[in-house]
Amino acid sequence: MTTSTKPFDGPSVGRYRSDTVVFPAHGYDERVDTDLRVLVDWLQDDVGRPHPDLKRPGPLCPFVPAALNAGTLRFEFRYQVTGDDPGELRGVLADRLRRFPPPAAGAQKTSLECLVVALPDLAQENWTALDKAHADLKDLAVDHGLMIGQFHPDCDERSVRNHVLRASRSPVPLLAARHMASHDILFLHDCPRWFDAYHKQFSAQFVDGRVNDPLMLGLFAAAKRRYRQREAP
Repeated sequence: MTTSTKPFDGPSVGRYRSDTVVFPAHGYDERVDTDLRVLVDWLQDDVGRPHPDLKRPGPLCPFVPAALNAGTLRFEFRYQVTGDDPGELRGVLADRLRRFPPPAAGAQKTSLECLVVALPDLAQENWTALDKAHADLKDLAVDHGLMIGQFHPDCDERSVRNHVLRASRSPVPLLAARHMASHDILFLHDCPRWFDAYHKQFSAQFVDGRVNDPLMLGLFAAAKRRYRQREAP
């Protein structure tokens, strides 16, 4: 993985406000300022920092400090999406994933582009609808070369390296999306469709020794045997 894990040292939340997209476009200025501050603080102080139960060095998500420092993290706030209509929720998120720009042609490093689709009005009783939408949309995301993750205050997603740690809890319900990276074998090894997409993009990194994490090596080898994938030429 090529992302930096140094702590966020960029400007304050104001750097993100001008690029933040809000639906509906009018009437939410004060709420956006508050919600954006909450999310940036959470990303900087929680997700972007080491966690004692993580069982590996570095931040909870190594991608976050790099994206914050590079200014490549974008926010989109979708108000009035309560989750009472699961189809609406899924449709809003699917549309946004389809419009996520591909990485630059010929890029040699992991893309740091990241989108956070925040859902501040998602009702507590519908947080599980976000879990379901994430599961429903993962095929679409992977087919587009993306990784997605759902987060909310009661999310039960566990850390890959410590199944006791609930690693996807956030103060505001949201879906995060970014381009696929080599470490995503941790999340794409147990489905042939996902592994096929991963293998096409990253198998060469295992062949030439750029990946040396024992867990990643083991998962890749096991998935390759299971799905009979051939090495990239």
